Amino acid sequence: MALPGALSALSLGSILPEKLKKAKIEVLNESWSKKEEVEVLFNPAQYALTDSAKYREVGNQQLDSPIISYVGGAASTLSMELFFDTSPVLTTTILTSTKATDVSKKVKKFTDLVYIKKELHAPAKVKFVWGSLSFLGVVTKVQSTYTKFTEAGMPIQARVQVEFMSVPDKNQKRKAPFESPDRTKCRVVREDWTIWDIARSEYGDPAKWKLIAQANGISNPLAIAPGTALKVPAL
Repeated sequence: MALPGALSALSLGSILPEKLKKAKIEVLNESWSKKEEVEVLFNPAQYALTDSAKYREVGNQQLDSPIISYVGGAASTLSMELFFDTSPVLTTTILTSTKATDVSKKVKKFTDLVYIKKELHAPAKVKFVWGSLSFLGVVTKVQSTYTKFTEAGMPIQARVQVEFMSVPDKNQKRKAPFESPDRTKCRVVREDWTIWDIARSEYGDPAKWKLIAQANGISNPLAIAPGTALKVPAL
């Protein structure tokens, strides 16, 4: 029987649920290509992405509060809980159950990602892929909680907390590269800026503050008064 106009094949396709996409963890090799996959039995119910930045408190005797100096960006993190179940499953065709298996064997594939790989001399880099999320990083923590067992004590259910930390893609160029000065400049110290901030702004590296200090005969970088004009030498 033909579908009514309101439920044509085109309109029916728009109301049917989207095809289920399984989350996966790709283990990468030295060239950052996919080497293998670690099976995720069930998609996570939720995940958390965290982005942050690093700041340093610089004390100043002339101020009641410290000056907050930006140090640099911090690695993004991804965390989630994954569920594993290897309980017997009823097969409806012949009304029998499959045999239960040890769930810790599947969990071990995740815990192995924390440890050093001999060929890499470091833990493997991984990519967590699910829907629009593609997170490149390393596994920093795996916490396993076993929640169900057979009468013989074999674990068959587990909840696993997994945490990832991002790593920069070696093939991705910096979006906003710093421009180092090719000639000597002059910068005036503001109340909310330190010599470290000037070094970061001009050189892209706050650790190069010593170059500015040497060029201006500064022995104590914390004693620079606001309004002081500093020479910023060329690299």
